[in-house]
Amino acid sequence: MKRQHVFLCPAAMGETSQFAKARSLTAHLQDLVTKHRSKSFRWTLGAALFAIALIVRLAVQERLPPGFPFLTFFPAVIITTLICGLWPGIVSAVMSGLASWYFFIPPAYTLELTPGSILALLFYAFIVSVDIFIIHTISVTAISLRQERHALALLAAKKEQENVQLLANDAYQKEMSLELAHRMNNQLAIVQAIISQTVRSARDLSTLPETLNGRIGVLARAHDILIHGLQSHSLVGTIVKDCLALYDSNRVEIDGPLVEIGPRSSISLSLMLHELGTNAAKYGALSQAEGTVSVGWALSRGHDPVFEINWQEVGGPTVREPTRRGAGSRLILAGLGPSGTVALNYHSYGVNCRATLPLRELRQQG
Repeated sequence: MKRQHVFLCPAAMGETSQFAKARSLTAHLQDLVTKHRSKSFRWTLGAALFAIALIVRLAVQERLPPGFPFLTFFPAVIITTLICGLWPGIVSAVMSGLASWYFFIPPAYTLELTPGSILALLFYAFIVSVDIFIIHTISVTAISLRQERHALALLAAKKEQENVQLLANDAYQKEMSLELAHRMNNQLAIVQAIISQTVRSARDLSTLPETLNGRIGVLARAHDILIHGLQSHSLVGTIVKDCLALYDSNRVEIDGPLVEIGPRSSISLSLMLHELGTNAAKYGALSQAEGTVSVGWALSRGHDPVFEINWQEVGGPTVREPTRRGAGSRLILAGLGPSGTVALNYHSYGVNCRATLPLRELRQQG
């Protein structure tokens, strides 16, 4: 693909620079016109501009030829209307007209109406009326445009936020679909393992349906715990037994003291044991007749005890560490809580998982 180089001549660059300066000046003028100012500030500034115009006009009185009574008052009225608003501009125009009439329109220092003074005042009234009308119209238009730009900016930001939310929702739905597919595969594998182990270890075929129904019922109850959560504290031993009740009790060894944990940690522990059990039934020790699983837990001593649980598989197929980590492995490595640790080792003789968490965090309510 060929690259196209664009060269700007000095004249074009100069025009661009002038255009940018013009845009900057326009933006500054719009900000000057549309900036919100307090009422006291606007009236004070209007009075100050009138006073300055009068002082300057008196100072140059001797240097000006006759016929310029309103020379310094026109800028004062224009600036007042532009910055301070309509009514300060009108009052400034009236005060400027009276001051010009009294000080600078012959006969000076009187308010006598003569044909010349009437004509001068009518001319002044016409000019300032047109100025005030034009400037006020520009100000109102500028304020309206600024409000519209602000509304459009808010609308654009809202639309952008909605688009981002839609993308996030779409990604979340895809992730949940993949997770659901993973869970469905796991459940089918668990059901298959339950049936296979139950049939293989059954001594009386007449009790086989009852045994199968009982173990599948345990699976359903475990899912209820994972989906709906626990409302109160639970014992670690109870959770371990419930999660592993699906499998042959002769091949699962459970050992540990009485330890009470909170609902959040109960869910984390259930998810971890559920995933470890699923993997053991699909690929690990529980997928072969001679394989066994041992689960033990203990508390360390000290002023801040640490809970530790250990999962060990033996007697299964030769273990190889997976080349990539799926959702199940990530769930296991999520651990029991933010301050916990997890070590997942793939020994050739069996998978080992060791998880720890401070007891105070393990017992938190939620």
